[in-house]
Amino acid sequence: MTFWSNPDVIKNPLLTKTFSTMKFQSFSKIMYRGLLFSALVSIFIWSCSPKEDSDPTPPTIVTQVDIPVIDGKIEAFLASYKIPGASLAISKNGKLVYKKAYGKADVEGNVDMTTNHRMRVASVSKTFTGVAIMRLVQAGKLSLDDKVFGPGSILGTDFGTKAYGARVLNVTVKNLLQMTTGGWVLANDRDAIDSNPTMNNKVFFDWMMDNALLKHDPGTRYWYINTNYFVAARVVEKVSGKSFYQFMKDDFLTPLGITSAVMGKSAMTNLQPEETKYYGQGGTKGFEYNLNIERRDGDGGLVINASDLLKFVTAIDGNPSRPDILDATTYQKFIQPSGPAPLEPNFGNGIVKWNTRYYFYGALPGTRSSYMTENNGMAVALIFNGNADYTNNAVYNPFVQAHQALLVDLLTKNLNVYLDIDQF
Repeated sequence: MTFWSNPDVIKNPLLTKTFSTMKFQSFSKIMYRGLLFSALVSIFIWSCSPKEDSDPTPPTIVTQVDIPVIDGKIEAFLASYKIPGASLAISKNGKLVYKKAYGKADVEGNVDMTTNHRMRVASVSKTFTGVAIMRLVQAGKLSLDDKVFGPGSILGTDFGTKAYGARVLNVTVKNLLQMTTGGWVLANDRDAIDSNPTMNNKVFFDWMMDNALLKHDPGTRYWYINTNYFVAARVVEKVSGKSFYQFMKDDFLTPLGITSAVMGKSAMTNLQPEETKYYGQGGTKGFEYNLNIERRDGDGGLVINASDLLKFVTAIDGNPSRPDILDATTYQKFIQPSGPAPLEPNFGNGIVKWNTRYYFYGALPGTRSSYMTENNGMAVALIFNGNADYTNNAVYNPFVQAHQALLVDLLTKNLNVYLDIDQF
C-alpha cells in the first residue's frame, strides 16, 4: 500500500495542514518522498526477517586428541613400577589442555580407569586444609599467630583431661601448618595419628592430648607430623561452626565447580561412587583398607579426580591466568615458610616450594598422588591407584625420584603439543 492511499494518513489533520502549505511544491516531489519512505520501511522489514539461506556456519568445536609423547611417558612409568592405573590432568596458562586416564581402576573387575574416577590423594589433602585455614584468615576470622590451646585460645581446654604444659599452650595455627609444633608423637617418636584406630575423632583427640608429646618448643624446628593437620582440621571446625568437609564444600569447592571431592572411607565396601580400588606393594600390601582414614580428614582423607585437583591448584597458584581464591596478601602468607634449618625454608602453610615450582605429594598404601606448578604457566595433577613399598627405602626412593622427574618432564618439555582448548 502506498503512502498516499492510506486514508488514515491523508485524514491526519497535521498532514492535511502540511499538504496545504506545500502548494508551491510539485506533486511529483511529494510523491517521490512518499515512495522513498515506503521503500525504506520495506528494506527495514526485510532486514529484520529471518533468512534461511544466510545462517552462519556453526563454529568448529575443538576436542582433545591423544598425544603419544605424553601418553608414552605415563604408560612407561606404570609398567616400570607395576602401578595398575593413573589419572592425569595438565593445564597451560590456566586452561585444562589435556586429561587422560590409563590402566585399570579395578584389576579384578577389569574396569578401565577413566578421567571421572576419583582416588585418595593422601597428604595432598594438607594443601586443602592449609587453604581452608587461609580462607578463614582472609575473612578475618583468625590469625596464623593465634594460640590453639588454653584459656582464651581457639580450642580452649576442650580436649584432654590433663593440665596443658607450656609447650602445648604456645602452639599457634602457624605451627600446625608449618610442622613446627615440636611433636604430637609417642615415646618412640611415632606419629600419634594412627594410634587406637577404633576411636572416633573426639575420643582420639582426648587421648592424644593426654598421651602424645611435644618434644621441642613450638617454632624451634621442623618435624613432619600428620597429627598437626588433624588438629588444624579441628581449628577449621571450631572457627567456622561447620564440619571440616562442609566448610570446604561451601567456601571454595562448590564455588570452584569441584564436584568430585569427598572424604574417604576406610572399608573397601564403603568406597565412594567412581572411586578406584587401591593396590599396595611389599610391606604395604594388605593395609590399603586397614586404616582409619576418616580420622585422617585434615591430613590425608580427601578423595578427588585429577581434573578437579588441578582446578583447585590453579585457583591457589598466584597465577593471574585464572582467578585465585586467595588475595595477594593471603597468598604470600600461604607460601611463607617457617625459616632456615632447623626449620624448613621451603615448607609453607600446606604447600612446598622447590626452586621455581610449588608442589605437594601424598602416599598411603595403594595410593600415590601429586600436583606441581611451574612459573612457565604449566601445572599438572597426577594420581595413581598404586604405590611402591614405602617401608623399604631401597625400593621407594628410586620410585619417588622417578615420579618427581616425570612431573618435571611434563611441566618443562613438549609444551607445544597441546591444543588451545580449555576443559575445565
